Amino acid sequence: MANRIIFPVLIATILTAPAAQAAPILLAVGSLTNPTDLSTATAGPLESGVAGNTLGGIGSGLAWAGGNTFLALPDRGPNATPYNSLVDNTTSYITRFQTVSLNLSANPGGPQPFTLTPTLNATTLLSSPTPLTYGDGSLGTGTGIGPGDVPGSLALGSGVPPLNATNNTNYFTGRSDNFDPAQNSGYPANARLDPEGIRLAKHGDSVFISDEYGPYVYQFDRATGQRIRTYTLPSGVGLNDNFDVTKLSSQGSVEISDNNSGRVANKGMEGLAITPDGKTLVGMMQSPLIQDGGDGGRVQRIVTIDVATGATHEYAYDNQTNGKNYNISEIVALNDHQFLVDERDGKGLGDGSVAVVKQFFQIDLTGATDVSGISGLRLSILFDGFSCLFDQID
Repeated sequence: MANRIIFPVLIATILTAPAAQAAPILLAVGSLTNPTDLSTATAGPLESGVAGNTLGGIGSGLAWAGGNTFLALPDRGPNATPYNSLVDNTTSYITRFQTVSLNLSANPGGPQPFTLTPTLNATTLLSSPTPLTYGDGSLGTGTGIGPGDVPGSLALGSGVPPLNATNNTNYFTGRSDNFDPAQNSGYPANARLDPEGIRLAKHGDSVFISDEYGPYVYQFDRATGQRIRTYTLPSGVGLNDNFDVTKLSSQGSVEISDNNSGRVANKGMEGLAITPDGKTLVGMMQSPLIQDGGDGGRVQRIVTIDVATGATHEYAYDNQTNGKNYNISEIVALNDHQFLVDERDGKGLGDGSVAVVKQFFQIDLTGATDVSGISGLRLSILFDGFSCLFDQID
């Protein structure tokens, strides 16, 4: 059965409607039915047996690139097929972005007012001009004898993609053991990359991508996919707002249990925006940092990054509605100080549960206090001097 990649289109006028009164209107639905993308060089089977150019999950990030062209971002690859829990079923899938055209045509009398016809135009693989660190696959023999040997585990091969040798290129991949255990999670030579947010640079010749493993914020050449810049997030010993974790593991649950500060495993920088003038990136964590309460905490961090200098600032965001805390999926710039934030309840993930809450908030950073260097943000801090304005748009 062909994979169906669905593109819902929502009416944009909700952004200017009165808060909590307007509802999104579905304009059109379209699909890509080809099960593979355009990177035939990566078509060989991954460790799980799945084709390395499987087209799926390209809704992690979506960026407008002018006209009817959009850049669509898969996450760390097709890891829904269980094969080895010690790497969270991740594979050496090469991270990439897709270039898609979305064509709208009127559909009078149809179920939606328009018909959406998507076309996949290009697949761009992400790489580094300098060497990256990959896992060697030594996850144990399964005997339970010796340090780190886990009973019942599978010994894997190297996490280096075969295409590295063919193209003499250092590709980023989604495999969770592709890191240097002697470094923190923000080490830019780690080969693992779980992209979640993508935005086009002002002049259109490069893209910015944020991820969950670091969290990283990288700039890539749009045509070649090669990394051209790394933006450094707050990290290091002594910094109370450390975004990196110091104890790394190929299993997210182990990383969560072993660290007392930094990002929650698999819940790093989920959203990324760029201001219309192209001068500022605005990243948003999916969940609060561990020292701010971790997953389920109420206060999350927004990070602004000056594109030219790399200078960062941080602001507090209250993610609670009616007594429940929500995760963040995306952030979009309306201008240089107002943003649209997409919150969700984490349901509707193929586990039989129902997606109950998906909501937008318009926020304004005007007058918000920089919380850089402050650890353990709690609600009392947020409302005792730190400001960020919210208007809900259901």
